[in-house]
Amino acid sequence: MTAAASFAGHPVLSKFGQLDFRPGKPARYVMENGLTVYLLRDNTLPIVHSTLFIAAGNAHDFPGKAGIAQMTAYLAKDGGSARHKADDIDKTLEYLGASISGDSFSEETRLDMTALRKDFDRVFDIYADVITAPAFEEEKLKVARDAELEVIRRRNDKPDESAVREAKRMFYGPAHPYGVRTELSTVGSVTRQDLLAFHSAFYRPGNSILAVSGDFASDEAMLAAVKGKFGAWTGAAAPRAGIPAAPELTGRKVYLIDKKVPQAFLVVMQKGTDYLTPDNYPLAVTTDILGGGFQSRFFREVRTNRGLAYSVYAANARRKKGGFLFSYCGTKPETYSQALSEMLKQLELAGAESPAEEEVSRSKGSIVNPFVFKFATPHKLVSERALEELYGFKEGYLDSFVADVSAVTPATARAAGKKYFDPSRAVIFVIGDKSKFDRPLADFGPVTELKED
Repeated sequence: MTAAASFAGHPVLSKFGQLDFRPGKPARYVMENGLTVYLLRDNTLPIVHSTLFIAAGNAHDFPGKAGIAQMTAYLAKDGGSARHKADDIDKTLEYLGASISGDSFSEETRLDMTALRKDFDRVFDIYADVITAPAFEEEKLKVARDAELEVIRRRNDKPDESAVREAKRMFYGPAHPYGVRTELSTVGSVTRQDLLAFHSAFYRPGNSILAVSGDFASDEAMLAAVKGKFGAWTGAAAPRAGIPAAPELTGRKVYLIDKKVPQAFLVVMQKGTDYLTPDNYPLAVTTDILGGGFQSRFFREVRTNRGLAYSVYAANARRKKGGFLFSYCGTKPETYSQALSEMLKQLELAGAESPAEEEVSRSKGSIVNPFVFKFATPHKLVSERALEELYGFKEGYLDSFVADVSAVTPATARAAGKKYFDPSRAVIFVIGDKSKFDRPLADFGPVTELKED
């Protein structure tokens, strides 16, 4: 037997047909006060989960108060309520093994609750009270404000994250709701009255969707519980925020923060799409082909073939008023220009030629196959259905997602690449030690040098 013969051959894997997956539909109700409720009963475990989705997030921060959406979400629970002191809430939740938490994202806020079925009434009472009547206790506000101020002071400790954040800021503009960042002055100026005003403006039943899943007796029983706690809550949908459209880039803009760090961090940012753009399906495939994983072109050409980077990828961050496409790479400053040149080359090729059928098929699989895991638990399912409505997706968006992605062809992928990937109209943002650069950054366009702050 030869040495080669002693090794096992590649296993022959079975081939399966196209995935046919349609997520289930929880029951949907609308209460008299305008609160939309999604319910999905699951008696597998004696646990009840609830998430309130509010159509307001960091992009809705009041002018000069960047960070207020996040602080309102945190302090809804941590700041106590009209009938429950903050410290008492913490003690009760710890004793019961339950949880309530809040978080704010770009265009939404979430308030989550988890409780054992036997404790549901007690925990749900607290949950409803912190949502509808938060107290924002001054002492807790100070703690939250100080913590956020420390986050701001340390925000440049990770230059890879800074590069993406600052590229987005320059892409939209520092004053744009999608580009504004928290500052010591904005967070430091937030008062209890500000939090109450933000809560009054956006925490309304007509502006919210409640998703509940888990071990409850029936939809009728849960609806009665919801009405009992949220029925007196008032407020129509909040006025639409005046968020400007994403900017049109007429040329290339290059920004540099000269920083003595071992690596150079490169971000190429271009105009992306909103949630309803029909191009999203072929664009998702094209973006994945470019920088979606180990078999992407970025990974193959920048990392594997040239050994220029450990981390390199591309993504599409959608927003209601137009998102952004970004390509990222962390590389050595001595070879940064090689990595950047290859990334720009691949962005150009995305629209210049059709991808191979194999690339398209592989990328469609990498998008479709993980899709089922968005619904791995009953609460993930009910939450995705709530988000589908919150963001105004077309009716049946989740049901047809697999078919819509599967319908992408090399021709439609190329058309999306040609329409969106144009590195001659982009923001290039670099953080690195320019004294070690192998080529002047000005070779890629007129450079604006910024101070890190």
